[in-house]
Amino acid sequence: MAEKKSSRQLAAEKEEREQRLERQKRRVLAKARRRENNLFSLNIAVIIAIFAFGALFMTFGERPTISEEENRNLAKCPTFTFESYFKGEFTKDFAEFYNDTVPMRSTFKSMISAFRANLGIKYGSGETLHGPLPNIESRPDRSDSSSSTSKKPPVVVVTPPATSSSSSSTTTSSSTTSTVTSSEKPNDIDPNGGMMSGTVFVLNDGRALALSGGSYSGGQHYAETINNYKQILGDGVNVYSLISPTAVSFYMPEEHADLAGNEWDVIDYTNGFFDGVIPIDAYSVFEQHTSEDIFMRTDHHWSSLGAYYAAQEFARMAQVDFAELNDENFEKISREGYVGTLYGYSGENQLIRDNPETFTYYKPQNEFTTDYYSQALEYQYTGALMLDIDSLDVVSWYLVNICGDNYAVNVNTDCHNGRRLMIIKDSYGNALPPFLTNSFEEIWVVDMRYFERSVTELCKSEGITDLLFAMNPSSATGVNQENLSNII
Repeated sequence: MAEKKSSRQLAAEKEEREQRLERQKRRVLAKARRRENNLFSLNIAVIIAIFAFGALFMTFGERPTISEEENRNLAKCPTFTFESYFKGEFTKDFAEFYNDTVPMRSTFKSMISAFRANLGIKYGSGETLHGPLPNIESRPDRSDSSSSTSKKPPVVVVTPPATSSSSSSTTTSSSTTSTVTSSEKPNDIDPNGGMMSGTVFVLNDGRALALSGGSYSGGQHYAETINNYKQILGDGVNVYSLISPTAVSFYMPEEHADLAGNEWDVIDYTNGFFDGVIPIDAYSVFEQHTSEDIFMRTDHHWSSLGAYYAAQEFARMAQVDFAELNDENFEKISREGYVGTLYGYSGENQLIRDNPETFTYYKPQNEFTTDYYSQALEYQYTGALMLDIDSLDVVSWYLVNICGDNYAVNVNTDCHNGRRLMIIKDSYGNALPPFLTNSFEEIWVVDMRYFERSVTELCKSEGITDLLFAMNPSSATGVNQENLSNII
């Protein structure tokens, strides 16, 4: 029979068990702390590595100079001077350069657009729209404005099915453009349906619309700046403003019209501030041709045909001869399979990709020479007014016009009428010069975003008789127009 343990022995065993449990608990806690410390150290190391990689990537990564998706030059690294530094100009310009030229910019923009496309925004009757919506202003009261207060509604165009297919080869135009029809879609597609994708509105038939509109306050500033040009140049130079509406003004379904600003109203408001400047009404002209391909379906620019109609109206207001769009005056060149800038802005929307369009442009057949200069007006070379489209990537086909935005361009033509034109433009204006080579003896083209000299001094030195500002509402009333004051 086992000997019964004394109370002292029992107490000792209990104390030993408790000590053993306490030591085991301390070991577990110590192990957990070591694991936690290791994870913390790993997290710190990963964060440091990410920041180090990001810093090295941003410092040594190849920075792009051109955005093919946007068809524009990116900001340039400013030259350091103590004067610009203490004025704050250097840091401002460097920040713009640093942000605008992030390595792998196009890839990151596509990723961000795709992410935004997955974020839903409740709208209207409850449907979900995707992508950021624009900030739309209300028209300010201006009792002394000479402009109209009427607001033209969007023109919704429903086109019939195509009766003939377009050729993918190079072709020549017919004698008139009055019967040009747009790229058609089957009848079973609802032309008024659509959705936001990335930063654009995509219709069910594959047409994409950039949600522009413009700023009333920016429009007033634009007009006042153009008035300054006119005042400096005086009565000897005719000054014109052609603010071209974009496709959203004519093809946005009426039930979604409030997603975009009213371009007509902004243009109309802006025109009311002009003093001695002649406005060119491209809006009313485009209203007569909305069943034709006057705007790209996959790109934020107008088409060459749209530029032709705008140039025709400008020539009428300038009272110069204008060449009709026929076989004798122009060679029409078309290529199939174009998918432009709005594909990238949409977050690479599949509906846009699956509905490529025909890209068409027109080469003038009269005699002229084209000289290209740097933005500081240093002679570069003499070449063609229009590039060979087959040498360009598909997304860059719009750059066929005057080689894009990289140069100041001077065209001397066989039109000897004593009229010399200068065009101050954004990328919209690139498509205008080919249609004006029969209307002016000499044409200068400079981009307000990149030009480094004085426009008014160039006008005086070159004997310019006509100065045309040609751009879309976003440029005329947005941040781009701030450059106009710098090059006056």
